[in-house]
Amino acid sequence: MKKLILSAFGLLIGMVTTAQTLNSFLDEADTFFEKYVSNGQVDYKTLSKDGQDLKSLVNQVGSFNTASLSDIERKAFFINAYNISVINGIIKAYPTKSPLEIGGFFDSKKHQIAGSSITLNQLEKDNLLKVTGDEKLHFVLVCAAVSCPPIASFAYRPEKLEAQILERTKMALSNDEFIQVDDSKKSVGISEIFKWYPGDFKDKADNIIAYINKYRTNKIPANYKTTYYTYNWSLNAQSTNASASKKADEPTSNLQVFTPSVLLAKGQVELRSFYNIYTQRNIRNREGDRVAIDGRQSFFNAQYTLNYGASKSARINVGFDVIVSSFSDGNSPFSPIFQSGNVNEVALAAFGPAVRFTPFKQLPNLSVRSAFWFPGAANLEDRNGTFVNHDRYTSFTQVFYDMEINTRWRLFAEADLIYRFSRRDDQVDFFRTPVTGILSYFLPSGKASLFALYQYSPRFERVSNGFDDQFGLSQWFQQAGLGFKYQLNSKLELELSYSNFFASRNDGGGQTFNLGFRWLK
Repeated sequence: MKKLILSAFGLLIGMVTTAQTLNSFLDEADTFFEKYVSNGQVDYKTLSKDGQDLKSLVNQVGSFNTASLSDIERKAFFINAYNISVINGIIKAYPTKSPLEIGGFFDSKKHQIAGSSITLNQLEKDNLLKVTGDEKLHFVLVCAAVSCPPIASFAYRPEKLEAQILERTKMALSNDEFIQVDDSKKSVGISEIFKWYPGDFKDKADNIIAYINKYRTNKIPANYKTTYYTYNWSLNAQSTNASASKKADEPTSNLQVFTPSVLLAKGQVELRSFYNIYTQRNIRNREGDRVAIDGRQSFFNAQYTLNYGASKSARINVGFDVIVSSFSDGNSPFSPIFQSGNVNEVALAAFGPAVRFTPFKQLPNLSVRSAFWFPGAANLEDRNGTFVNHDRYTSFTQVFYDMEINTRWRLFAEADLIYRFSRRDDQVDFFRTPVTGILSYFLPSGKASLFALYQYSPRFERVSNGFDDQFGLSQWFQQAGLGFKYQLNSKLELELSYSNFFASRNDGGGQTFNLGFRWLK
């Protein structure tokens, strides 16, 4: 009997100690969220400079013993542990523009949670959703992106947890940016969370609109059509200018996340198709004067590119390129597509592997892509008397860099080295070093951008003047143009552009029409 009383007393002491430890953790977490979270945004910049508050919480999350917690206490602990671990994952890779820039952020990178090493996905699914069956957790677990439900500026506590979760659910589903109702079109744009986790919601209401209306202040008519708006994976960071903290001033499109310099996370796949028509009625001589040619010459190139995220650090991608080219002398610039001229040629021009990498971890906006192309057909430079493409082995290295001016304007720079290796005795090696600048403006809708571009492309090779040979600049061109990009949906992007070769020496004097698609998963 004495042993039984002592055991019960010891259990009681343990429960009290655990409760005190949990309360102490929650008090500290409450202070942390209140200090670093405002209007659903996190002050990552300050945390990256002085992260002692975060480190203390991370250590407690990692070593906490949840064995003696009640179900409601365990639920509260894991919710706070998730949101703290997400913030910690961002700080480890800071500066970053998006959690998707961090390889394996949700499904590969491990966190110490209550004595176990698990991923964020495991914490969310195994420790919370499967155990509790509470689909409303999707509105309190925050993924560090703008399109996530806003993160709370307080800790979740067991004594009022269900009320807190209910309030955050009502807040999210009544938010006009999270649930986008268009009465004029009788439609409602809903978060892709409902598409990613359909099983969590299907038994909670007859349909998605009915589920939303359970918690929404202004009810949505049942006959409205539902669509999924593009999820904005931009970081939910506080603006350096406090007055610019409202979401209307933030980037709202994946166009701003997956810029040319950004690499894919591990397992991500990117498919690109880019269609280019170059058409000319004249060229320029070595003095830069226009020289008319007989009729119109038009060249069409279709480049297909596959890129794959190969590293957990999101610093290495591998890829493969395929290029199909055609020529036509028809009157229309589009004649090489339809082969409608008197002279028409089409061929597989080149194919080959590529690798893309970020050379400096401290410069995530700088990346390099290097490809090596093999000729896909013979006599491409003289195919039945017609030039279709270069009949050479080609090394193509691109260096990308982008600089954010503000949330609407961004400057992109690209420097290339294109080396063409001779295959025959009548050919000589040469290379071009194009330099390109692009100024982009992202429209407030978040789904589109306008851009202006400029490029200077010199060519260097060994040339002969009839007496001797010397290496030097043999020709060059300059082109400028305008373009437009549009996010068709969360995975597919469209690009349209036009450029004019406004100056050159011993080079072309035409113009280009371009169409591109990018699919990202």
